[in-house]
This record gives sequence, C-alpha cells and structure tokens, in this order.
Amino acid sequence: MLARVIVPIIVILIAVDIYALADIALTARDRIRSLNKFLWALIVIAVTPIGAILWFLLGKAHRSKTGEVFLAPDDDPNFRVPDTETVDERIARLEEELRKLDDEDEPGKGTARD
Repeated sequence: MLARVIVPIIVILIAVDIYALADIALTARDRIRSLNKFLWALIVIAVTPIGAILWFLLGKAHRSKTGEVFLAPDDDPNFRVPDTETVDERIARLEEELRKLDDEDEPGKGTARD
C-alpha cells in the first residue's frame, strides 16, 4: 500500500528535477536572475523537491534585462511587414515576369515543348 503512493511521488519528483535541469541548461544567460547555471543545477539536485520550485519562481526571468517582452510571431506586429503593393499590382508584376520567362523560352532555342 505504501509503495503505491511513494513510488509515483518519487517518479514525479525525479521528472520535475530533470525538467528543471534541462530548463537551466537551455535558458540563455541573460535570462537568469541570480547565481549562475552551475549553482542553480546544484541547488536543484541537492534540495530535490524545493530546488526546482525555487528555480521556476526565482531563477528564471520572464523578460530580458532590456525590458523587451518575448512575443510569438503571430503576436509580433514587426514579424512580417505588410506588402505595400495592391493585389492588382502584384498580379500585373507576376504576369510581366511570366511573359519574360515565356519570351526566353522560344521554340527556336532548342527547348522542346509538348
């Protein structure tokens, strides 16, 4: 009965520690608030249940030191600059490019078309 409770708890604690260690290793140095990666890894390993919680609450900054917020591409208005040409202008430009390609591909130049 006791093993049914303790074993899953131990497995969960080990999984959280592994996740915290991987997060420490993959976090950029400028996003760590205090200490350094090596000391945070030691804290997570030495104080198993509390070390990972301390890392997620105190060790990792959610913003960069410059104050910029990390945005996903869908949320970032500067990710893709909107096109300045209209649909009609784009169609005209693409038709002109196709016309030039067709002119280069004349039948007398040795290219066979079916």
